[in-house]
Amino acid sequence: MTGKTHTEKTSAAGTIAGFDYQYYYFLYKLLTLKKSETIGFELLDDVHTQLDNDHLVLIQIKHTIQKKTDGATANLTELDPDLWKTLFNWSAVIKDKNDGRDSSAEQKAFVEKTTFILATNKSFSSNNNFLSNLSEFQNENMDFETMKNYLAGLNGSAKSEETKKYIDSVISLDEQVLKEFLNNIKSDLQVDSIIDKCKTALEEKDVNPKSIDHLFNQLDSVVRQDIFTNFSNSKKLIYSFEERSRKFRRYFDIANNPELKIQKFDGGLPDSIDEQTFIKQLLDIEDIDLSEQEIIQNYTRYRLMLESNLANWVEEGLLTSEEINIFEDEIFRQWETEYRSSYRRKDNPEEFIDIAHKILKAMRDKELSISGQKLFSDMSHGSLYSLSNKPTIGWLKNWEEKYK
Repeated sequence: MTGKTHTEKTSAAGTIAGFDYQYYYFLYKLLTLKKSETIGFELLDDVHTQLDNDHLVLIQIKHTIQKKTDGATANLTELDPDLWKTLFNWSAVIKDKNDGRDSSAEQKAFVEKTTFILATNKSFSSNNNFLSNLSEFQNENMDFETMKNYLAGLNGSAKSEETKKYIDSVISLDEQVLKEFLNNIKSDLQVDSIIDKCKTALEEKDVNPKSIDHLFNQLDSVVRQDIFTNFSNSKKLIYSFEERSRKFRRYFDIANNPELKIQKFDGGLPDSIDEQTFIKQLLDIEDIDLSEQEIIQNYTRYRLMLESNLANWVEEGLLTSEEINIFEDEIFRQWETEYRSSYRRKDNPEEFIDIAHKILKAMRDKELSISGQKLFSDMSHGSLYSLSNKPTIGWLKNWEEKYK
């Protein structure tokens, strides 16, 4: 049995794929919209954009699930019904009396400020003489009479009466209107993997690569809801550049400033763990004792966890080196305030250990954050241990003389 079943014949798979393709093409154009431009869905055409110079772009979108024997998408042929139905639709728009285009002059004025784009996932074929001749005509390598004669001959060779009707409609345009129309027809072929194009558009806006999939899903959901809501209420769906920015800005902000994911430190510890500068500082103020090796190891892990996470966040593009400098500068300023006020008018060395320990405790009690995200206590303490290991900060009054 080689024929299709009734279920296969009535399947809406192709229709659904076609609508989704049209929608994602619209989403792609929405993501690449420029300042002062607007875009509409299923209004003036499948998709249309109004440019800032009052130029209109009408986009007809055609999708196929047909494949060639090698698995590639089917070609757009010279007498392709999708091609000629598109040109027919545009010719009807050009001649639309209800839209104020009764005369040839009005039609010509409309066409002069309009670009007509056929967008499809169908492939280009060198055998498509229409596209080849159209290119020759637009590049002034073919005169108008030759192009018009070619169209008339194409009409005569068409086997489908419907295709003949479509070609007739195009040829019947006033000559000056037809000439301008042919000059303003563009094709966007082999537009496949349209979802990937949308994601690429996000990447080109410098969205963090790790956030692109999530951001795409969020924007996809927002736009689909807008379409459903507007169409359900018989409203037009038009986005201006400014409206898109307002509606999407927060999603982009979140994508570019995701929550910093803290990874536990699982690496090895230094061989001479007791020789770390920050450990020496803690030993000198009697915060720890050499016998407390487990605590010394834990404090070392806090330092290394902080430093490894900072390095990873920079590498992944979640933080900049400047943000880390700001983070460390803020800790330094807080420490400096505690240090200077604690040692003010204190000259008795016997008091220095108690004072140092109070400074350390005050700093440990602070809630530290980086890029607006609060750090857990082990990471906060790790930042103190990291800075006192460099050493940028210290606890004793003479710490700089001893450790720098």
